[in-house]
Amino acid sequence: MSQLKEIKKIPIDEVLEHFTSEGMIVTKEEAELIMEFLYFLTESVILKYFVAD
Repeated sequence: MSQLKEIKKIPIDEVLEHFTSEGMIVTKEEAELIMEFLYFLTESVILKYFVAD
């Protein structure tokens, strides 16, 4: 069985810059929660569709 690799985390400052450039105002805490959710979704999809049981 292959070993899972950790997903590279995007620095929160870059996340805040991206949201700001798109016209969204979010706090650092909100951005961290959003990214936690997105990492969770990404990991779930990878495990479901790309990792053999």
